[in-house]
Amino acid sequence: MTTERKQLSVNQLDFFAIRNNLKSFLKSQNDFQDYDFEGSGLSVLLDILSYVTHYQGIYNNLTANELFLDTAIKRSSLVSHAKSLGYVPRSITAPIATVDVTYNGVVPNRIDAGQVFTTKIGTKTYKFTNLDAAIPDPNNTPHLQNLEIREGVLRTISFVTPNSNPNQRFRIRDDALDTKTIKVTVTKSATDNDGLSDIWTLGTNAVVIDSTTNAYFVEEDYDGSYSISFGDGVIGKKLSAGNLVTVTYLQTKGAEANGAGETDSEDTRAFTYLDSTVEVTSAAAGGGAKETISSIRFNAPKAYAAQNRAVTTTDFEALINNNFSGFQSALVYGGEFATPPEFGKVFVVLKPNEATLVPSSVKRSIASFLKNRCSVSITPEVKDPDSLFVRYSLDAVYSPALTKLSEAYLESTIKDVVSTFIDDNTFGFNSSVSFAKLEKKLLESITGIETLVVDPSLEFRFFPILDTATNYEVKFKNPIFHPHDGHTPVVSSSQFRFSDADGIIKSVFLDDDGFGNLRLFQLNNGVKTYLDNVDFGTVNYTTGVLSIKSFALSTENEIDPIKIFAKIGGGRLVSSETFILTQDKRDATRATVRLTPDDRPDQRTNAAGEAYIGTTSLTATPPSTDTSTTTTTSTGTSTGGGGGGSSSSGSSPSTGGGY
Repeated sequence: MTTERKQLSVNQLDFFAIRNNLKSFLKSQNDFQDYDFEGSGLSVLLDILSYVTHYQGIYNNLTANELFLDTAIKRSSLVSHAKSLGYVPRSITAPIATVDVTYNGVVPNRIDAGQVFTTKIGTKTYKFTNLDAAIPDPNNTPHLQNLEIREGVLRTISFVTPNSNPNQRFRIRDDALDTKTIKVTVTKSATDNDGLSDIWTLGTNAVVIDSTTNAYFVEEDYDGSYSISFGDGVIGKKLSAGNLVTVTYLQTKGAEANGAGETDSEDTRAFTYLDSTVEVTSAAAGGGAKETISSIRFNAPKAYAAQNRAVTTTDFEALINNNFSGFQSALVYGGEFATPPEFGKVFVVLKPNEATLVPSSVKRSIASFLKNRCSVSITPEVKDPDSLFVRYSLDAVYSPALTKLSEAYLESTIKDVVSTFIDDNTFGFNSSVSFAKLEKKLLESITGIETLVVDPSLEFRFFPILDTATNYEVKFKNPIFHPHDGHTPVVSSSQFRFSDADGIIKSVFLDDDGFGNLRLFQLNNGVKTYLDNVDFGTVNYTTGVLSIKSFALSTENEIDPIKIFAKIGGGRLVSSETFILTQDKRDATRATVRLTPDDRPDQRTNAAGEAYIGTTSLTATPPSTDTSTTTTTSTGTSTGGGGGGSSSSGSSPSTGGGY
């Protein structure tokens, strides 16, 4: 009996492919040429061998993936790879608010860190605290100005160094730890009563750390907790046996508390603190979740390339993303690209997570952080982007026979899908939103919708220089809808104040005449009265630029900005330069959905077999081209026409563009 040497195919991971390869291999042997594999006990052995091979192959493949930063999927693996690059993933980040405090009783000489400020978002209570001590000024009101408070509770943990070994390491088992708030002190021993403790600082640059540097290091562990480690006597000072290490940090809920303080008013204060009056100067913002694995994979190599210095724009972006959170993305560009050029500057533009701006305290922290890592001749300047707020009007026909959703729930579902789609396509700068793709997504994802049309518009907000004649340029960075000269107005505004040639202040609205000219009008009992002989400005429909000539303007209440609305042509919204596309989700009027049921029978023949000519309940109402009158409400909400809409505050009326 002879046995031929045959090669076994080993390039398959599929169970059945492995089994067939094994069977083919055995059949090639003389002993099994005429063997019935399926009708014998050997079939079970083949299954077992195939299963083991399949299982081991998959396991080895997954294990191999974890060996590389760009293919690893387990957070512990990514953290380990990032550690070899000197990158520490961002922890959860506490939102920051600034407040003014006026004591109603005796003004203390000093307030310690850890004072508790209480606030609510809805029905949920949050605690904020100050990380640093502050000195009130009893001679000024408020006694504490622009006090920075963070959401969370201060925690303190102490460790006793067991021996004098180098690289002492202590674990903090708290996933809610904000690593940017860690403070470390070292006392000679737990029984030392002289009260003297050394303050140790976070080591970020091994080049400047020597054997005498009081430096500690932070690492994320495999289970998501954190460790504090110390030097070995060469890179960083070594701890001695019996040293008492005290770690103070902030335990926070992160992004959950963003927006706290937005409801602050003279009648109802958002924060409470002892028997004091607390006034919010900047609502809580900047809170963020722990860095995701995709973010670690993206940022770790860039942080390694930057080497903790800021030279190129990539270096700046890497340092910002590694050390700060609470915003979607950052755009960095040199001052030579500014208009007009500002040499010697680097501009950082931060896109916020929501419609609110990144707090000034965060921007100052970023600027200070970057200044210490860039050339002495370069000044970093952190600024807010120019926001274009997305609005839309959607008309849809749906079949009640094809959906079980009520009309109200269908409308809500449509708005949710649209909102998610806009968020997904406007994450960073230079983004684009295709409303043709949006319509396709809605038709594919929501059963019952037969046809729909989306009319996009944009909103631009600005605060004028009050009562000072100034030129303004409103840039929508998108072509404005203009099918022909003389078309019904596609530009509108919220109500604002305007000083005429006689110095009389009038409350007015803005629209266009369809020929590229901007007009002002007053609204009296729903009737538009245009101001004659006022050359207010022009609109370039192609470039999307409104040029407002030198006039003295004011807002209605000096709190809300002037809002300009424009219907956008082309079915696509784009952002460029420092402009971003965003949604103000607090504004319910940004989205208008009109649903029309189609009640036609599904069958297309009658009982006699004749072709059925259906009827429909659809009643299409064409947009009015008569701009002489308009109906408004004064309920404090906004009304708009065809997605352009407008809004106003308080009891001021608003008008749409009449698209």
